[in-house]
Amino acid sequence: MHVKNSFRLFAVRGIDVNIHISWLVVFALLTWSLAVGYFPNVIRGLDPAAAWVLAAVATVLLFASVLVHELSHSFVARSRGLQVDSITLFIFGGVSNLTSEPKDARTEFLVAVVGPIASFVIGAIALGITLLLTDARLAALFGYLAVVNGLLGGFNLIPGFPLDGGRVLRSIAWGITHSLRRATEIAVGAGQIVGGLFILWGIVQVFSGNLVNGLWIAAIGWFLQNAASSSLRQVVLEERLRDVPVRSVMSPDATAVPPGISVADLIEDYLLPRNRRAMPVADNGRLVGIVTLGDISRVPADARERTTVAEVMGGGDGLVTVRPQESLDRAVEALNRGDLEQVPVVDGRDLVGMLSRGAVMRQLQIRETLDVDRA
Repeated sequence: MHVKNSFRLFAVRGIDVNIHISWLVVFALLTWSLAVGYFPNVIRGLDPAAAWVLAAVATVLLFASVLVHELSHSFVARSRGLQVDSITLFIFGGVSNLTSEPKDARTEFLVAVVGPIASFVIGAIALGITLLLTDARLAALFGYLAVVNGLLGGFNLIPGFPLDGGRVLRSIAWGITHSLRRATEIAVGAGQIVGGLFILWGIVQVFSGNLVNGLWIAAIGWFLQNAASSSLRQVVLEERLRDVPVRSVMSPDATAVPPGISVADLIEDYLLPRNRRAMPVADNGRLVGIVTLGDISRVPADARERTTVAEVMGGGDGLVTVRPQESLDRAVEALNRGDLEQVPVVDGRDLVGMLSRGAVMRQLQIRETLDVDRA
């Protein structure tokens, strides 16, 4: 799933590495801080230009360290059968975008613990290099890398969900209770406490005169609390929808449009009369794509008569579909994986309906109101 306001840098073994625009702010601030504060203080008489070069290199190495930390999560997750589409680096570090929760406590533990281990290993290697160097500038550079990776590994082991330590805590609670939901509630509770303590610490720092540090610490606490709550909602969603088949929620309208009609005809003959936001596209009975309001909105109004559906539709060879007998939690994974609002439902080669994110959310709301977990 692509995170909004982020852009792709490159891919590592099929995993997209994305940068959120917030990380660019951190990159600039950290480089500035190291160039005017850290390196001039630890290297007496350092030339300002050299300080900026060292700062930029140190920031890039920190970026690489966070990336290795996240790649370790992703590679272990893949080895345990989980789908990982991308890694996004943002203002608070990085996140590996798994399309589903681990299926057992052991997988959760292994995926979580490998990240801090990777950071500690990088820190140990950097410390070893520092002890071997005689050049003060390089020693300061690798010394910084050793310290920051030690802090990165240690911070992530704090037992507050969704930090790695919180996930380790959840895996232990999961193994004891044999309930992912109960284990998540325990880990999220710890995460809320940790987040609250960070916010309180940040407020104390602000009133002590450390405005920037205090705001930063409080922002981390706020992020932890919100991320923990979001993770619990995701687990609840999966629990409530796990045994609900797609066929019970989908719209059974199997109408498809041919790829050769104009966008104007699509709007007048299909979308408006049927109150639809999307239509599947079929060529001689074969599903070839899907056209949505988003696709149409990119076509100027005066060009809709001469623009065909085939020119604007999405999907093609990468069209995401679900089957009527699949569970809704799997369908949600498909929606999230493609960042989609709706997907066609196919039975064999036949189109049998459409499933929208809105329909799934309505089903979830009903089940939450009635406190129904299973079909």
